[in-house]
Amino acid sequence: MEESDDRIQQLGVGTVMGLPGDTNLELLNYIGSTDMHWIVNSNELNAAYAADGYARIKGCPGVILTTMGVGELSAINGIAGSFAENVKIIHVVTATGRAAQEKRVMIHHTLGDSPDHRIYAKMSSPVRVAHCYLDDEDTAVAGIDRVIRECYIHSRPVYIYVPVDMAHKPVAASALDKPLLLTRPSETAAEQAAVDAGLGAIYSSKNPVVLVDSLILQLGLKPLVRSFLGNLEFPTFCPFMGKSDYLSLRKKAVEDDSDLVIHIGPLPTDMNTGGFSAKIDPKKLILLQETKVNFKGELFVGVYLESFLTRLSNSLDISRIPKTSSLALPALPPSPPNSEAKDLFITQSHLWPRIGKFFRADDIIFSDGGTCHFGLQDAEFPDITYIMQNHWASIGYALPATFGGAMAKRDLTNSKAEGWNGVKGGGVGRGVWFESNWMLSCKSSANNSSLNYLTLFSIIINNGGYSIERCVVHPDAAYHDIATWNHKHMLDFFGAEDGAARTHQVHTEVELEAVLTRPELEDPKGVHLTKSARQQVLEIFTDKMDFPWRLKAFGKAYQEMKGG
Repeated sequence: MEESDDRIQQLGVGTVMGLPGDTNLELLNYIGSTDMHWIVNSNELNAAYAADGYARIKGCPGVILTTMGVGELSAINGIAGSFAENVKIIHVVTATGRAAQEKRVMIHHTLGDSPDHRIYAKMSSPVRVAHCYLDDEDTAVAGIDRVIRECYIHSRPVYIYVPVDMAHKPVAASALDKPLLLTRPSETAAEQAAVDAGLGAIYSSKNPVVLVDSLILQLGLKPLVRSFLGNLEFPTFCPFMGKSDYLSLRKKAVEDDSDLVIHIGPLPTDMNTGGFSAKIDPKKLILLQETKVNFKGELFVGVYLESFLTRLSNSLDISRIPKTSSLALPALPPSPPNSEAKDLFITQSHLWPRIGKFFRADDIIFSDGGTCHFGLQDAEFPDITYIMQNHWASIGYALPATFGGAMAKRDLTNSKAEGWNGVKGGGVGRGVWFESNWMLSCKSSANNSSLNYLTLFSIIINNGGYSIERCVVHPDAAYHDIATWNHKHMLDFFGAEDGAARTHQVHTEVELEAVLTRPELEDPKGVHLTKSARQQVLEIFTDKMDFPWRLKAFGKAYQEMKGG
């Protein structure tokens, strides 16, 4: 079924993740005849994470190829995360031949006597929006096209099941000449009614504010939203997963002082609302959701976000937009008083604002959950791409997702194209990956092929264990602790040259400053670096009882939510 590879390549996919297995070897031969690259990952879960990171950077679907049963079930956690966070994934599963399936042969990777070879496909049904079984060459292309369209329309994973004996079945090449329709138009009447209502609310408002949330990034709408906000010039904030500090710092400006709140791409999870502590009066709230607009309690269904925002922005009468005054915002909680000592141990309150100054425009930042997410809210960001997975919140996501992002960066460079949300190819921007030491221990087997494709700085926060759990309950309990690893040898272990020399371990502010100002870290474009020297590791040691202030606030809110 070579045509599945051809159709996928037409989408702009340059890299396929996965592992080889006895049922997918023929498809792998076809991939080798295309311009797509096949990447062998260390396991299927990492492959799924990598495909997610690839999709978030390049904008086309991430593609993962696994065998049935053991392969697809290993990947399902990563696929579920992509479903939860609106990331486009095409999961191609190769299986036993049709005759073996009909006879229910008790072959490896099957369950019990007279096994159903397709039972695993049923297990993944809740975490996909469409699937197809390629059992018939006459309907195969139509099935592939249908699921790809659903993948784009819903921005979520789809599933393509390929029996091994279908790999060589030919179909008419002309079937691939028909262009794919990858968008779904809004209901015209509903969209126009929602636009009229929105314009009226904007023109009559006195103290409007805008919330920009994480779905904007997953749906690739960052340039469109920026243009819209540039016309409005309203005070704009981002909830937690949109990277900012609405969680507690801006609550008064949004909840109390405004008379209109336009919330674009909302994701009302516990993590994104400060443990559901955010309370906005629905009578002044306009929710611009993925497939509908909620206008102060009135629903306009079948209205798609990109189409609606485009029409609303084009319909704005700039002369009627109210002029808003700048808001007086409270300052961040004060840092602990400075000591006379010149070599202070690194604290969370010092670390994250300093990390923000290290970032440069066009950097790509991947961060895992816990301490890193909560701490990075205190970092001032230039125009970067920041990727986190804090709704699904699967530990160990960031490392393989960073690898996928590196592959996307490579493909953008090779094609001289621009990626999702304005991500640039070429040598523009660095990759920075944040991981707590306990999360790194979960993903030590991730593929290190990114060594060749991205200037990558790995920043490990070594705080002695499971900090977010410590902050929620029983901080002194032994079950929060983890075994100690010596990360000094991590790059060497993965085959890099002189890895120990490019691994920096810091305990004090002075040591941290010395590393962050090194030329090869601060401005790698101005320094000649070998492929191996593009990789640097920074391990930052902090006290295990020192938490970012937002993590403390979240822990308190979570305890209250749970009745603790």
